[in-house]
Amino acid sequence: MAKYKIFFFLEDTAQESFIPAIVERLIQDEGKDISDYDLRVLSARGGGSIRAYKDFLKQAKKRNYLDADVLIVGSDGNCNGFVKRKQQLLNASSGILYPEIISAVPDPHIERWYLLDRQALTHTADVPIQVVSPTVKCDKNHYKTLLKKAFADQGVIPLMGGAEYGSLVAKSMDLYNAGIADHSFGDFIDQVRSWLKRQR
Repeated sequence: MAKYKIFFFLEDTAQESFIPAIVERLIQDEGKDISDYDLRVLSARGGGSIRAYKDFLKQAKKRNYLDADVLIVGSDGNCNGFVKRKQQLLNASSGILYPEIISAVPDPHIERWYLLDRQALTHTADVPIQVVSPTVKCDKNHYKTLLKKAFADQGVIPLMGGAEYGSLVAKSMDLYNAGIADHSFGDFIDQVRSWLKRQR
């Protein structure tokens, strides 16, 4: 039986494919036994708004979903930006009985995290992917378009816009350099590593 339960409240398929895989990678990188961890996605379809997160927390109390060691909440920064969105999540989490809550706030969108490591994308698609260095833009479709184009330029048509490659990208990307390149990604990595180091 797993010693630790990690529950996820995520925004969409792109987050569901990528974020739990990053956590698995970090567990292994820290020299932990993956069989000691039970990772469960409790929500991952259009749950990005703060109101949806609050509704989820109410249901978690009613349905005993609080039986976890940590809750990882994914919500794109969108036009709010990293700092504001993270604070909104922290405020919404106030008084909740989870032992710890970790926020994953891609700024502005999860697809930007997919684009942080060109070599990882190349390894995933088995073709030489070229990516324009991502810059923070508020436009909802900007990074989705960049991700699709990165594959399409090499003749690969991702049926889910690239989200289907999320777990593979997570397994092969350079987490250190990606964390330096993107503050929001680095913040998430640091939170998960800190929590893992405190587990015996």
